Amino acid sequence: MPIEEDVVVGSIPKNQREEIRVTLSNFKGHDLVGARVWFKTKDGDPRPSQKGITVNVKVLPELIGLLEAAEKKAIELGVLDEGEDVPPPPDED
Repeated sequence: MPIEEDVVVGSIPKNQREEIRVTLSNFKGHDLVGARVWFKTKDGDPRPSQKGITVNVKVLPELIGLLEAAEKKAIELGVLDEGEDVPPPPDED
């Protein structure tokens, strides 16, 4: 069954002005998963930026596997502690 309307799965702050939104959508019959940077306009309206990725939802399990591998490697390299709380986003002024 295709995705009938866009779904915002969730978001995480990137910095004080931007967030990364994960979405599920359908474009021309293709079910997609996306992770895109959103920002607020001067009026406070949220807008998507050109920064992000959108792929067919069928590659989601492989993408999750790669992200889990990246997390494991970051722990091995000592740049991430296992179970570490996410620090506040950097202030990018």
